[in-house]
Amino acid sequence: MAKHAKKKGHRPKFRNAMRPSHAPTARPSTPSGTSKDQGQQTKKVDPPGLRTIKAAGGAIGAALACAYIARENWIPPKVVTGLVAAVGGTAAVIAGSDTFRSIGQGVMSAAGAQLGLMLIDSHYQTMSVPAAPVVATTGGKKPSNTESLPPGALEAAYERARRRLAMSEAASQVAA
Repeated sequence: MAKHAKKKGHRPKFRNAMRPSHAPTARPSTPSGTSKDQGQQTKKVDPPGLRTIKAAGGAIGAALACAYIARENWIPPKVVTGLVAAVGGTAAVIAGSDTFRSIGQGVMSAAGAQLGLMLIDSHYQTMSVPAAPVVATTGGKKPSNTESLPPGALEAAYERARRRLAMSEAASQVAA
């Protein structure tokens, strides 16, 4: 049999796959000529505690802004909180720095929670309000019972209050 010719470029394997410490290693570089490791080392990363503080600051700011605008009644509160939640979510996704991402996450969470509470509250309010009977007036004649309550009005009001109380208790038990 013929002896095998030695292959070019074949290097003997090091024992236990260890390279000698004095051997230079090739570093991959980016097109600009700097290595990836150098770019990652210069990027400053916030510790988790600082990120949490920034997110809490964003949440407090969003809660105060939404509450103030809702109290002044400039824009409907659900619209305001929905817009603020959308802006916070957008900032959390596309922001260039960790600070703006953390603040955006806080804004999004606070406004989203307020919007959810408003939607739940309005849902229970619409369920608890029965349709009021329409009283038809005849011509220009004044109804005879304007100085007193109509018959059964007090009992109906008591029943509505009892239903509202029962629904709010059920909602608090579900939340707990």
